[in-house]
Amino acid sequence: MAKTTSTLTPQPFKNEPATHATAPSSATDGFFQTPPRLENPFLEDEAYKRLFSFYLPKPLQTSLSTPIARFGALTLAPSTLSHVHNAESNPPRLVSHTPFGEPSNTLITSPGWQALQSLGLSEGIVAIAYEHEQGAYSRPHQYLKYILWQPSSAGVTCPSAMQDGAARLLSLHLASKDVERSETERRVFERAYKHLTARDAEAWTSGQWMTERQGGSDVRNTETLATYAPTFSPEESTVDTDGLPLGPWSISGFKWFSSATESNMTILLAKTPSGALSAFYAPTRRQAKAASTREHAPKTELNGITIHALKSKLGTRPLPTAELELNNTRAYLLGAPGTGIKTIATILNITRVHNSISALGLWARGLAISRGYARVRRVAGTLLAATPSHVAELAHQHTEFRGLAHLGFFCVALLGIAEAAAPGYCPSPPPPADPATSAAAAAERLGVAVEQAPLLLRLLTPVAKALTARAAIAGLAEGMESLGGVGYLENEDVGVNVARLFRDANVLSIWEGTTNVMAEDCVRVLKGRGGAGAVEAVSEWVGGRVELWEGRGGESVVRVWEGFKKIVEETSVEELKVSGREVLATLAWVVVAVLLGEDARRDGDAVTGEVARRWMARRIGVEKKDWREAVEWDRKIVFGEEKVGDRARL
Repeated sequence: MAKTTSTLTPQPFKNEPATHATAPSSATDGFFQTPPRLENPFLEDEAYKRLFSFYLPKPLQTSLSTPIARFGALTLAPSTLSHVHNAESNPPRLVSHTPFGEPSNTLITSPGWQALQSLGLSEGIVAIAYEHEQGAYSRPHQYLKYILWQPSSAGVTCPSAMQDGAARLLSLHLASKDVERSETERRVFERAYKHLTARDAEAWTSGQWMTERQGGSDVRNTETLATYAPTFSPEESTVDTDGLPLGPWSISGFKWFSSATESNMTILLAKTPSGALSAFYAPTRRQAKAASTREHAPKTELNGITIHALKSKLGTRPLPTAELELNNTRAYLLGAPGTGIKTIATILNITRVHNSISALGLWARGLAISRGYARVRRVAGTLLAATPSHVAELAHQHTEFRGLAHLGFFCVALLGIAEAAAPGYCPSPPPPADPATSAAAAAERLGVAVEQAPLLLRLLTPVAKALTARAAIAGLAEGMESLGGVGYLENEDVGVNVARLFRDANVLSIWEGTTNVMAEDCVRVLKGRGGAGAVEAVSEWVGGRVELWEGRGGESVVRVWEGFKKIVEETSVEELKVSGREVLATLAWVVVAVLLGEDARRDGDAVTGEVARRWMARRIGVEKKDWREAVEWDRKIVFGEEKVGDRARL
């Protein structure tokens, strides 16, 4: 009988290594992956450092380096991340009734959320823009902090964005010579502005209530109604929490989405009896009637607002987003009746810029985690940082990020110029004018005309909002994949939790207008009354910048722009809307190509030049590099000149 071997008997594999583990692993013994270490992005992130030096003049770079470096460290401090963990672990909840059945209508947020809210406000995440200390560069200063803050904020930047928009709206409203307002209205709006621009315990955030059940961007069918009713019933409270009179308009309706539900005030849309869609200011709380007979009666109450339900969301879980029922909410009219969309557009333009920088902030943190992991993770004995295929994808992501970060911050810079040229209401004397930080100086540094900055800003804001959001979502998905299975986990270490960042980023392509809404908005600008002026502004800027390049790809950029301009001129609005996403992509390509080219030209930085070359290669013929040379450039783009693990990068 032939000899057989049992399949249950371990057999040696061919070419089996001579050595192997002498003991099995366990829950406490064996290999444990060294975790990625996040470092202060102000010091470690090459893309951030390029933004800092490109959008600030040298004197401000010197004066702001230390405070922003301190803030960069604070965003990663254990105390800050512990607040994020607390906020994520304890989402907001609604207490509708007391244990004894009495209506309560109380929103509870976590201590972590409240601490982060206070931290952001005290750091001037909004106030910097209204203190005007850096003139036209106050906005770049604000957003250079904001991009660091966003991934460690647990979403408190959402109410901050609407706070910022409301502050700008009230500033313009108070400064306008065309608006008639009573002495009471002036006092109310000035007090609200003071709250919105404060850093201390007096600081307010703001809501922005537009969305109703029929849809977010379609506000024409708003079912919230406003009635002029200056007489109050004896049962009504008549003053807000500051003791100022409540407004003469009574508003009732149902708002389907209200982020920043806990805010101190809101700007909302409602229809007057004529059907005119109008904008209103309303405090969210008022003083409770002193005649209450209840023991321990609250001193304040909601201003005719009932929190109907809290939304359950994919991301931004610490942020309270609610359905609200309004019943005799007292408010003041902003602007003329029927100008609601035009009035609230001021807020939208600000919050869309916030949306762009929020996307970039989340994406930047994801890239930092991927870089950190590549420095410590070995596969088959080789660090990922030394694995060409892995680094090639990271380099692609970093190139995308650097390009779109310029697009976002170009809008920020334009916003700073436009506001410095038309500053609006200022309750106290502004700092002494510094010619070096004037609108004219900032515009000259960018190569734009002061009077063209608002046109460029209006055209490019929807472009930046749409594309940064979409790219951040895709980039963070790649970031999760770059960590393998652990990237998909909702791990306890919120600092390196890419899944959390990915969840939160998904709202950014929806909030303040979806990609298609942004595309239609861009087309509306290009083909609208001021479209020719906006196109001419881009033409002058592109031509003026690339003529400084001495032929290094500038002709091709101009050729793409001229082709795009011709299509815009010859195509109807309806047809152009169909290809709206391509309109966004082409316009962004041109603007980013110029900005990256300028970034490389200013100091001859070779890595930025390679990033610009790769960006341009998307649409124009660029000489392909030998793959070995491309691998070395990949490493430079991702890691710079540092030494990591097994080898020095060139």
